[in-house]
Amino acid sequence: MERISEHVWWLAPGPPDRPSLCAVVGGRWTLAVDAGASRAHARLFLEGLPERPAAVVYTHSHWDHVFGGVELGALVVAHRLTVANLAAMAELDWNDDANVNDDIRIELPGPRTVEIAPADVVFDDALEFDLGGVTVHVRHVGGPHAADSAVVHVVEDRVLVLGDCLCDPPTPELEAAVLSFDAERYVEGHHPSISTRAEIEALLDELRDLH
Repeated sequence: MERISEHVWWLAPGPPDRPSLCAVVGGRWTLAVDAGASRAHARLFLEGLPERPAAVVYTHSHWDHVFGGVELGALVVAHRLTVANLAAMAELDWNDDANVNDDIRIELPGPRTVEIAPADVVFDDALEFDLGGVTVHVRHVGGPHAADSAVVHVVEDRVLVLGDCLCDPPTPELEAAVLSFDAERYVEGHHPSISTRAEIEALLDELRDLH
């Protein structure tokens, strides 16, 4: 766990497919960003935080970002498309090989029990949270990687949590959305370090060439 700004704590990604997890610690309450790939991943996250999150916002519904939600025991905040995906995931048999990949098999050896925490707060476009001394904006951005992708802007700290929205070459609209935020530190879902704005701009240039 690393404290990357005054209010933001970051657990770096790791194997087999564990994404970055963040928490924004305010004067009144703490908001988690993504819940992790399993209960074990979520426990590792919680152990490093100064206080337990009261809520968690999902950047999107892919398994590695949401399977840990039940362990957090917090209110779940999710985009409307994410809500539908969570409901569909809750109906799946996660011991059926058709529903799992090699990373899931490593993270959760069979026979496995997967519990999907349902959403408590649903948004369509954007939300704003006042945690006490720090403001968090959540905005739906969509994109090729996941139609339900959202980003999380920690305003006073100038930190933008991207989830996986740049894991596939972005549309011009998504690129513009990412660059529209006043941020100087960027947390990507599976990148092992925190990126600067210059590094994100360079990445976007490279991804644009892939179109």
